[in-house]
Amino acid sequence: MASATITPKLSGMKYRVVNTLGAGAGSTILQIADKNGGKRYALKVVRKQEPEDEIYIDQAKTEYEAAQKLNHPAIAKVYDLKLKKSWFKVVGVELLLEYVDGKTLDEIEAPELSQLILMFSQVASALAHMHRRGVYHGDLKPSNIMLTKAGQVKLIDFGTAWVRGQEKNRVQGTPQYIAPEQASERIVNERTDVYNLGATMYRMFTGRYAQPDIPKPGAERKLPAVNKINPRILSKLNNLILACLDLNPAKRPAGMFEIRETISAVIKEMGLEEVELKGADEEE
Repeated sequence: MASATITPKLSGMKYRVVNTLGAGAGSTILQIADKNGGKRYALKVVRKQEPEDEIYIDQAKTEYEAAQKLNHPAIAKVYDLKLKKSWFKVVGVELLLEYVDGKTLDEIEAPELSQLILMFSQVASALAHMHRRGVYHGDLKPSNIMLTKAGQVKLIDFGTAWVRGQEKNRVQGTPQYIAPEQASERIVNERTDVYNLGATMYRMFTGRYAQPDIPKPGAERKLPAVNKINPRILSKLNNLILACLDLNPAKRPAGMFEIRETISAVIKEMGLEEVELKGADEEE
């Protein structure tokens, strides 16, 4: 009988810090190595220094809760959460994460069209899995999609995710990718993730943002067609991206299964069924 996989835990783990992977608002991400075996992990360290930093504590808790519902090869794992307390108050959080050895989409210089299409097929599959489990990313963008050196896509950063049943009381997202109803009504669901994905595909296939700032509900706009900017884009893919970016949620694709099916049809039409996704280093 095969033994069950043991989930790594921070409690009792002795590790050394290899380097700093990044730092953002409220957190620092370190690459660490377990001294017992040498396995590499990422460690997100959140410290509450001001009262308003409570938002970063909440995001870390959300990231952990959301990730526990997910199990997909294209979603980076979150193994453990450890609260740091002082006088019975939470003053910090540590998250033990899967170390993803690769690059984010916006770090890959001039990715090939075929490779981008294969990547977005994996992204749609991962998002479909999330939605089945009642989790919605809420901030999909190129910097939250990674490609490993082994050629595997990984979605990262679930701090602004919404888990079905939670109260959503903050507007969170990135202006160039956020759906109008996310900003105006604090809605996060399948259709907002569809919009975020559409804005991400538009950016990666054209080199331009679909929107410079948060779109206003009820506003009208005329987006330049993707295949007018990049003539190599098939009409089927162009139409999908523009549909994802409809300001009216009801007119967008209903969900990720529909998007994945369309991307699969594009892959077939372009003869990419036997093409393998290259690793991050091979892409350049």
